[in-house]
Amino acid sequence: MAKKAAGKRRVAKKKAKASGSKKKSTKAATKPSKTKTGASGGSPGKSGKGGAAARARNAIGLQAQHVDFLTLRLDQVKRFYTEILGFKQFRQEPKLNYLYIRTTNGSSLGFMPPNPQMLGEQPPPREPTLYFIVDDVDSVYAKLLAKGVGFLGPPSEMPWGHRVITTQDPEGRTVMLASEKS
Repeated sequence: MAKKAAGKRRVAKKKAKASGSKKKSTKAATKPSKTKTGASGGSPGKSGKGGAAARARNAIGLQAQHVDFLTLRLDQVKRFYTEILGFKQFRQEPKLNYLYIRTTNGSSLGFMPPNPQMLGEQPPPREPTLYFIVDDVDSVYAKLLAKGVGFLGPPSEMPWGHRVITTQDPEGRTVMLASEKS
């Protein structure tokens, strides 16, 4: 991929010289954006400046990841994710009592109480584990302990290369916070 981009830059420079243009081509204009991937699902919001081409880096053209949950304790859930974990970008839709929390540029969570007007809505048979990648799990552990959060244990190293801590949100969903081992 890098060779292809370098070749495109050389062709662009040759064309500019041939046309007499003194405009320099920039690497940023043709350099492909880098998207971090891994066990966590990567960073879907870091597709860079590339419009549809950057968004089409996956088979389905995924632009963002959003997960919705039913909740019976919306106020406690809101406090946990916004005040304790510190996600500052959120909004609550009063009409539906829906809480939207942006976790990164390309991912978000949604919570709302059961709504009998929504056809086919059933509680899920099993809740997924929320897995947040953080810069430094040890410092996050210390900060959250100071806020009174309980954990299954201290940060521990996992075979897939992460240091991980595990807690639960107010409704018992497993929340894991992890960072890559140094």
